[in-house]
Amino acid sequence: MRALVSLLAVLVLGSCSAPPRAPHPSDSSPPPPTSGTAAGSPGHSPASPTPSDPVTHVTATTLPVRLPAPASRVVAVAAGGHVLMLGGLVAGTTSAQVLRLDPAAAKITAAGRLAHATHDAGGAVLGGSVFVFGGGVQASADWVQSVPVAGGAGALVGRLPTPRSDHVVASDGTTAYVVGGYATGPGLTDVLATTNGTTFHIVAHLVTGVRYAAAALVGGALWVVGGERDGAQVDTVQRVDLATGAASVVGHLAAPLSHATATVLDGTLLVVGGLSAGKRLDAIERLDTATGATSLVGHLPSAASDTAVAVLGDAAYVIGGETSAAGSTHPLDTVVRLTTGPASAAP
Repeated sequence: MRALVSLLAVLVLGSCSAPPRAPHPSDSSPPPPTSGTAAGSPGHSPASPTPSDPVTHVTATTLPVRLPAPASRVVAVAAGGHVLMLGGLVAGTTSAQVLRLDPAAAKITAAGRLAHATHDAGGAVLGGSVFVFGGGVQASADWVQSVPVAGGAGALVGRLPTPRSDHVVASDGTTAYVVGGYATGPGLTDVLATTNGTTFHIVAHLVTGVRYAAAALVGGALWVVGGERDGAQVDTVQRVDLATGAASVVGHLAAPLSHATATVLDGTLLVVGGLSAGKRLDAIERLDTATGATSLVGHLPSAASDTAVAVLGDAAYVIGGETSAAGSTHPLDTVVRLTTGPASAAP
């Protein structure tokens, strides 16, 4: 009898492997066109980690080091044992600065200049170089800028297929995905992929084109959380299967959210801060990639939106951002370390 019960349990579990929510027809999109702006390798599936034990608690620790000036909407990437911070809004002005954060030494130093000042851009490390995609000053730009991983002078090395800003870039170190954003009109739906930083192809179209979304790669899929569409915040959790290009809405947040940041720690996708109904949040939430649901796992030291996040070693570093005080918006000069265990003195 015990053997029969075990066999029935296996059969039931096998039949329940599909997500519990049946997507509405409007929640999916067909695979993208096979042609793009440049030759590439559609169907590449990133080797993103899949959690065996999902993170249930995140500790946020403010480091003693501070940015030279408060900054938000910065690009942050981890490379060579340090974090590079590029561009952004610094003291209210679009910047070309490149800074290097050494968490072990708790030190930030100047590390070069971009060819063009930019904010609301995206970035990734590919082939030993740091790339900054798009952004803008008064209008969206199509710039692709490159900086050595150690820092140094930036150069204009290419162009995006179309200008865009307010987008997000998710990367597995081999392929970078440029997601959504704004040029003119509604949010962009196309997801661009590049392996060299200068040639791009379309791998998918989002169900809902968004700007100011959060995005990350987990388990061979691209997850796009919240954002804005036509000036209104959305509550959607979109999933793009990078093997097929199929996009679907797999969940809905408790409330519309934009200007948040996503990162992956210990294989778990975390959504950090953001803006909801005009209020900035201090929440750190875990996205369950089986159900599309989120749950609270920690708090930032203060509510913040438009932060930059980079993962180095077993920690994520939340850099700058915007907070609210006395009814107005203020940029932050803080660096906050996120870890999945108790707070410790080690960087």
